[in-house]
Amino acid sequence: MDKRAAFKLKLGASRVGRLSNMSDVMKGYGSHRNEFMALSSDRRTAFVIGTANYANLGDLAISEAQMQYVRRYFDGDVMEIQTTKFWEYELWLRRAMRPNDLILLQGGGNMGDLYYWFEFERCAIAECFPDQRIIMFPQTISYSSDDSELLAYAKQAYGRCSDLHLFAREHISAQKMAEEFPTTDVELVPDIVLTLDPTPFVPRHVSRCGLAMVLRNDEERSLSDEDWQMLFSAAEESGLPVTTADTVLPDQDVSIEGRTLLLSDILTTFASAQCVVTDRLHGMIFAAITETPCVVLSNSNHKIRGVYQWIKDLPYIAFIESAQEARAALRKVMNAPTTYPRDRILQQFEALRALL
Repeated sequence: MDKRAAFKLKLGASRVGRLSNMSDVMKGYGSHRNEFMALSSDRRTAFVIGTANYANLGDLAISEAQMQYVRRYFDGDVMEIQTTKFWEYELWLRRAMRPNDLILLQGGGNMGDLYYWFEFERCAIAECFPDQRIIMFPQTISYSSDDSELLAYAKQAYGRCSDLHLFAREHISAQKMAEEFPTTDVELVPDIVLTLDPTPFVPRHVSRCGLAMVLRNDEERSLSDEDWQMLFSAAEESGLPVTTADTVLPDQDVSIEGRTLLLSDILTTFASAQCVVTDRLHGMIFAAITETPCVVLSNSNHKIRGVYQWIKDLPYIAFIESAQEARAALRKVMNAPTTYPRDRILQQFEALRALL
């Protein structure tokens, strides 16, 4: 975390956020009026805050899966507020929020100081609405150290909440959350994208052809150049045409409507592949939900290995420890049955559903 971010912590996330975004606060009070006027006076509202508006397809899929899930199980109105837009809505939220309304926070892998701005926003929301029921969708927690200034701040901000519920998507995060936030309810459930129904995004009767390589090249990459060469050699030896794709696109602002188009493209890419090789968490999950054979390798943290435990019984998804295992794993998954147990996965979310 840089010095500027550390200075913001000393001033306070909600105070800095409001002062830094005062023009958005005032503008939003006028521009979002109709959205709040449309809410039913006799129904609860779930405010889903912090959804992705950037070109990380995994995070966009999390946002879409969250909206699918809430609309399926929440009996009331639902309002989506994308990340960085919170301050536009703050005055109306303070005015319109009722005691039985819910705040639902974006899940993912950004509960930590690598992508610290997301945690800033969540801390600010917690500070603004400490007595509201707040539910954080399944997250991976990953701080650079136990002495992280942001972690210490988050412990204070979350500790003041009277009805906060944190969901972890793998065991290591569940244990870490319970240790760091001992007065907060912590539950273990799968990654929310495992509940996503891909059928609205994929053309019917799509045909499969080729092998897609979906490999990362960022801070979380753990594969060496030699590993890459080995993986591509194994892919070429499969005899299938080899293509490349990624779940992160060049920087761009993504509207809610644009999210649908981007997810349609990537899910169709997976659904039309005969096999996928990936070291991206949502590469593995996209393969699982589209019933696409997949060989997956770990990244630089524990999230892929941890989330894999929820689907380790799927014969068409193989987690391997090294690139040297890729050839045998490709042969195995390409000859395996491919049926995704969505109903069974949904049952794993009962603790979350009960809070809605």
